[in-house]
Amino acid sequence: MSDKSLIVSLPSRSVGELSQRRRGGLIEWRPDAAWENDGQEPRLGLDFLRTRGGRRHASELPAWFENLLPERDSELRARLCELHGLRDGQSFPLMQSLGRDLIGAVEVRCENHKTDEHSETVAGRPNLTRGSDAEQVAANDENRFSALTGMQLKFSMSMVNERLVLHARRGAAQWIVKIAGLEYDELAEVETATMTWARRSSFDVPDHATVPVSRLDGLPIGWVERPAPAFAVRRFDRRDDGAKVHQEDFCQALGLRPRDKYGDSKDARVSFDGALRLTTDACGEDEGREMARRIGFMIASGNTDAHLKNWSFRWGERTRPTLTPCYDLVTTIAWEKMGWRRRGGPTLALRLGNVERFGSLNEVALDNCAEASGAAWAKMEILAGIERAREAWLSVREGAPVRMRSAIDQHWQEVPILARMGLTK
Repeated sequence: MSDKSLIVSLPSRSVGELSQRRRGGLIEWRPDAAWENDGQEPRLGLDFLRTRGGRRHASELPAWFENLLPERDSELRARLCELHGLRDGQSFPLMQSLGRDLIGAVEVRCENHKTDEHSETVAGRPNLTRGSDAEQVAANDENRFSALTGMQLKFSMSMVNERLVLHARRGAAQWIVKIAGLEYDELAEVETATMTWARRSSFDVPDHATVPVSRLDGLPIGWVERPAPAFAVRRFDRRDDGAKVHQEDFCQALGLRPRDKYGDSKDARVSFDGALRLTTDACGEDEGREMARRIGFMIASGNTDAHLKNWSFRWGERTRPTLTPCYDLVTTIAWEKMGWRRRGGPTLALRLGNVERFGSLNEVALDNCAEASGAAWAKMEILAGIERAREAWLSVREGAPVRMRSAIDQHWQEVPILARMGLTK
């Protein structure tokens, strides 16, 4: 008999159950039979459509669900595990604690919906920074944390009277706020400039901004190491009325674990060619072409961290997904260890046309990508995305950090397909 059982639901119905037979033991996914017989509507994810039925995993959550939690060995996961009295590897109880506010629209709850020893009411809750809105949050006991994915420390916050407040609430615009760590100077400023560049290149980009820490209310005391500005981006999976919009990242869609996000493990060989084919097969040619143009912007902007968790599908009420708005776009070559001073030059997050380094991206690589993805138009659309970025660069160049400007200037000289087009300065 299972020690723990969690109901998995989408806004309109229950879709299945997660159970753990004993503490730290076998974890099982059992889909709801009626949901499967109804054609899995509403959709949970592509991997469930590809492989129906239950799944069992020794001590780990099934990959699709593991991707809903902060990544292992990340600062965010460490903080949340400490808060709930858990070890880093205890994904099942962490999901139990955070399952009411996951990325997208899926929710995971105890069957009786009551809290237990790993609920949000545990002892050890951190003290919060105070502000007029933060005090109200604390008084209403709403200062629980969302399950946000990735490695960087981040929070789900609400815009209230021009300030960002922990936690997200109904009736207010909801944002994800990323806290800059010690490793990358001007991270928020570079991400803001890159996202603005993408928007001015006519890509779908949410509202975003660099915000001073002084505008953030309710953050746990001691969690923010320095007063550097933070990056804030409006959530596209939340509406102001609190309604949730379902989505899944490409790791989830492919049934891969977060550790396989770079597509280079022995069990997961995924390239941008394959990601482009996945998008076209799942969403149709129009979205496939948009994916190719976004790959073009990734090349133009020098983003070495465009891994599988930084691309997502949005379901909504559809039976086929579309691409979500762009997110996590950063000119990572702005930092030496990921830029052109790195031995061999910067590397792509995933191979493209059998190429792994930006310095080898030429016409042949794009031809190979078109062939491998099965999309004859791939090369044309990738080049179209690069051209969009080239035309928009001057509108953002002067406002971008110096480190980003100098990195982009060199990048466009070093990458063959960019050097051929030229960058107006």
